[in-house]
Amino acid sequence: MLPVILGCLALSALTLLFPSTPTYDPWAWIMWGREITHLDLVTEGGPSWKPLPVLFTTPFSLFGAEAAPMLWLWIGRAGALLSLAMAFRLGRRLTGEGLPGWVGGVCATLFLLTTYQFVRDSMLGNSEAMLAALALWAFERHLDGRRDHALYLGFAAALLRPEAWPFLGLYGLWLWFRDPELRLRIAAIGVAVPVLWFGPELWGSGEPLRASSRANNPNPGSAAFADNPGLEVVKRFAERTVIPLFAAALVAVALAGRAWLRDRREGATLALGGIAFAWIALVGVMTEAGYAGNQRYLVVTTAALCVLGGVGVGWLFARLRSLADGLTGSVGRGLAVTGVVALLGVVVLSPVIRDKADNIDVTLDVLRYEASLWDTLPGMIEKGGGRDRILACGNVYSGPFQTQMVAYELGIHGIDVGALFGTPAPGVVFRTKTRTTSPIVPKLTDPRMRLVTTSGRWRLVTAPRSDARGRACPSGGPDAPRVAPRSVTPELRSSR
Repeated sequence: MLPVILGCLALSALTLLFPSTPTYDPWAWIMWGREITHLDLVTEGGPSWKPLPVLFTTPFSLFGAEAAPMLWLWIGRAGALLSLAMAFRLGRRLTGEGLPGWVGGVCATLFLLTTYQFVRDSMLGNSEAMLAALALWAFERHLDGRRDHALYLGFAAALLRPEAWPFLGLYGLWLWFRDPELRLRIAAIGVAVPVLWFGPELWGSGEPLRASSRANNPNPGSAAFADNPGLEVVKRFAERTVIPLFAAALVAVALAGRAWLRDRREGATLALGGIAFAWIALVGVMTEAGYAGNQRYLVVTTAALCVLGGVGVGWLFARLRSLADGLTGSVGRGLAVTGVVALLGVVVLSPVIRDKADNIDVTLDVLRYEASLWDTLPGMIEKGGGRDRILACGNVYSGPFQTQMVAYELGIHGIDVGALFGTPAPGVVFRTKTRTTSPIVPKLTDPRMRLVTTSGRWRLVTAPRSDARGRACPSGGPDAPRVAPRSVTPELRSSR
């Protein structure tokens, strides 16, 4: 695996040559890493806590404010590349030797690469692709007989998503009786998981279960708001998974089931299918309990399904080649016939391939736009008079998905940037568009707010405090938008 990991790190470093930025959750992890080094952790106002990313971002913060975000993107994207490599390795392994194995591995990789928002989420530093890599790697290590390695990788996965806890717990319980020499390590992991999840939250917010409470407040449009949240999770997953992938995965499961019933073969393929089903069922149950049920939480199901799809294609390829060899009496002719069948398959799937190709430009546009937000934010701060003058205005506001970025660049805590309850004076507002087609956010809810300046993607609006400190705040001009005040009664903390 060492050459694979080094290759993923090298390719990930090359992606940083293109416009890059973290998104909402990664900005919080990067900021928390910096706060830990200053012994001033505040997790309120941000997303749910995740231990594994912060184990990276804490040392990364020592390299400076500009380098830390890029270092996390480097690791996050390497994790995504590793998930593609693991999909190939497992797809090839489960399909079998020779050319069919290569077909299965390549198809598994392509299936995963083109799944819903995989590239976008990975490029923006989200951790779900890394979770897929750890899960597939743990599965492979178990098949290799290195159950200790599988345990460690499961531990790392459990530091990314709580859905991994039941799987790690059951595996640890099985190992407790199967491999007694691992009991001390199993016990240590059993203690480390809750300590690393709940300890920092107790420090940063005073509430060890804040992450759970935060996850029980999903964004509008979440599956949690459906009449049947659990079924809605499955429905959305099915709608966003292409039919050929489903069909190929079903072929793999059906053929593996037949082989298992006949002579107890292909148990690993069936086990992978069982993990995929159990994971989506668990997410559905958690969504019924009020959690968000976002599609990216299903990444383990997605990755397993993509591997199964690759295996299904590989097995079909092997059977077609065998049939062609039998009909023509020549291996060379059989391969030629198989090539024609493969070409026909490409033609049949051309609508799916075209849709995936069309989505590339859309994804690249989104990534370029989000990168431009971070790229132009420091210039906005400088043009507005600098950090100290801006903080002299009072409360700080931004759009809901920009709060962590703005807090990071201003050197304040995430809780110190308001977004959800309006923009009452005194304060300063960083306004922008979340997407190129989105309205400017946040909405101005106080008519005293005045436009100060614009820079790149941003507009700076202020209404200074009335005390001596407020006189340092950059004042708005008469061309600021005037809006009727809305009835908002937020409990906002002043900037520290």
